[in-house]
Amino acid sequence: MLTQNIDYFKSKPSELPKITLLVDHGYHPDKLTIALEQIYPQIMTKIQFELKALPSKGEKEAQGLSGFVPVAARWGKRTVKCLGGAM
Repeated sequence: MLTQNIDYFKSKPSELPKITLLVDHGYHPDKLTIALEQIYPQIMTKIQFELKALPSKGEKEAQGLSGFVPVAARWGKRTVKCLGGAM
């Protein structure tokens, strides 16, 4: 998905704050970084990755849940915009 929007990152001034992309634990930021830098070497000066926080066992038990619990995603205007969504 990011590779389809690489022109946005190329045109983004580096003086602006980095865009934080929230990824779940199924994705490895190191591998994503390597793949994206092959396409656009300066991309990591414009984006950063953040892993979603996993709920603790105590938090799950307090909610009456167990096993796999989906984590609510947080989307900001900037993230949605750079991923090609409309706001």
